[in-house]
Amino acid sequence: MGLTKAPRVFLLAGEASGDIHAAHLARALRELVPGVELVGAGGPRMAEAGVRRVVDTSAWGVVGYVEAYVRLPLFALRFRRVVSRLRELRPDAVVLVDFPGFNVFVAKAVCQQLPTVYYFPPMAYGRRGGRARVLARMPVRVLTTFPFEYEEYRAAGADVVFVGHPAVDLARPALPREELWAQLGLKPDVPLLALLPGSRVQEVRALLPIQLLAYRLLRERGVRVQAAVAVASERLKPMVGRILQRYGADVPAPTGRTYDLLAYAEAAVVTSGTATLEAALLGTPAVVVYRVSRPTAWIARRVATVPWVGLPNLLAGRLLLPELLQERCRPELVAQAVQKLLEDPARAEELRRQLRSVAAAVGPPGAVRRAAQEVARRLGLGQQTVEGPRTAELARPEG
Repeated sequence: MGLTKAPRVFLLAGEASGDIHAAHLARALRELVPGVELVGAGGPRMAEAGVRRVVDTSAWGVVGYVEAYVRLPLFALRFRRVVSRLRELRPDAVVLVDFPGFNVFVAKAVCQQLPTVYYFPPMAYGRRGGRARVLARMPVRVLTTFPFEYEEYRAAGADVVFVGHPAVDLARPALPREELWAQLGLKPDVPLLALLPGSRVQEVRALLPIQLLAYRLLRERGVRVQAAVAVASERLKPMVGRILQRYGADVPAPTGRTYDLLAYAEAAVVTSGTATLEAALLGTPAVVVYRVSRPTAWIARRVATVPWVGLPNLLAGRLLLPELLQERCRPELVAQAVQKLLEDPARAEELRRQLRSVAAAVGPPGAVRRAAQEVARRLGLGQQTVEGPRTAELARPEG
């Protein structure tokens, strides 16, 4: 039975990447369901997309198990606030986006009363602890963005659909190379190294200095290269500026130019996360870096069942992009790995070919619309609003 009034959808995203994905989903929902009312908890990108924010989550992101644990009292207060707003607003559907340490508890609290969808669910593949079984026990529609995640949730008995990853549509340059070079003051005949320090404060603070020191080492060794820093959000801009000044790094650091820099760079140093997939989709040879506190790393090693963290490596099922994690995430090792990419064109070209092959496994274009279609179905609109085959049939991985 279809809805007789314009539906209300509540979107909940707790950090920068989720805010971006929720914003794209919000726009797709507006196109698919005319008159839909979008409210939620999120950041500036959701607000720009027309979501009426009742809770601002811009500063909620945190890295690491231990770091999250010490903030439990604060997150408990935030949890009660969000659940209270949900019960007050009584939306026709709740869409949880990423942010697993928080959103799983929200799902438990509301899924029996409110139709619930989880977009970018907790990563279950390569992890101990039965994460997929937790959601499988709830009446929650799970929308996975990777085929290996789909298989994990399906095996656990979850109501799961593989929609593909939105980066397939989004990861493309917005400016011609010449225009970008002119804007940033780059030299047209010198290879570019893109530095991506992450989207969280803790990541930028820990990893940008290492990336800048690696770039300095390359220059000292006579490697012909120039660098630019891709700043993930305006909120991070002041911190990036202070770090650049502290390390005497005279490099451009634009906001909102991640895809452009990756597309035109000869190599990149990329913080583990979605950016590693974006590098693969754009065919950019990259070195994956990450560093967290020792207690968090100790826990992570006991939770993980696969030896890689980079998404292209997980998709390939082997080490495709070099990973320098924890104690190996040092400027001299990063510089060494980048130098190999820059000084061996044949190796770099072979890596680009392999990355294109891996990128094909993420799914076809149209992921955000397919996710919006599934939200519409959860609203009870079904085929009255949503055209085309069911997403599960359209995008189910082979095998």
